[in-house]
Amino acid sequence: MKYLLIVIMAIIAIIGWLKPRVIPSWLTIAMVFLIILGAIIQFVIQRKEYMDKEISKYAGKLENKSKTILLDPQEKQYPQFEFGDSGAILDYRGPEGSPLFKIFEDNCLTIWTENGNLKISTIIRNKKGEVVAELLANEWKIKKEKAFDRNFTKDALEVKDETGDIVLQIRVKDNRVQFQGKFYDGNGQGIAFGKIDTPQGAGGIIEITCPDHPILELKIKPIFKYPSEMHLGKLL
Repeated sequence: MKYLLIVIMAIIAIIGWLKPRVIPSWLTIAMVFLIILGAIIQFVIQRKEYMDKEISKYAGKLENKSKTILLDPQEKQYPQFEFGDSGAILDYRGPEGSPLFKIFEDNCLTIWTENGNLKISTIIRNKKGEVVAELLANEWKIKKEKAFDRNFTKDALEVKDETGDIVLQIRVKDNRVQFQGKFYDGNGQGIAFGKIDTPQGAGGIIEITCPDHPILELKIKPIFKYPSEMHLGKLL
């Protein structure tokens, strides 16, 4: 109905413009003003509906920002794993689809190429062994009740656990995957992959808990603004 009214007003405005003697000029101007106002209001409403839908989303798919094939599928290419944006990069040259890291008996971190695009799969659990987030071939899903917050774009995802600690940060960038994550099993044992800053510069770190080191000390710096309800998709 609203579109029909817009069409009718547009017709009246056109007639008034072409035949000013048939329709008064003030009415033509009023119609044009109402059409523009209606278009602005409709845009604002649709934008709000879109943002509300995105804010409520706890599942999605990571895609290359350029939406182009990054690696030539006809040539032998090796997926790259970068510890955040540290510049510390690993080239994985193992069998296609085999784990880059075996985290625990029931969890791995796997990256591979498919049709020239990078893919990644893994599971993030909290200290109780409960799933917080999971990735399956770039398709991500977050347990809302186990996550404090999350933020994302088409090519990046960041997740905070119940304590507000960032436990997953991933970005598909150029020909590599930038990744930071903190993994736990049901016994509270943990392992983390991330970026570390030293006097000599940034680098990568793999941290593992043990009797003498019972707590993961890695603090992953956010790449997004928070809270996501106010800053959805906004990078720092």
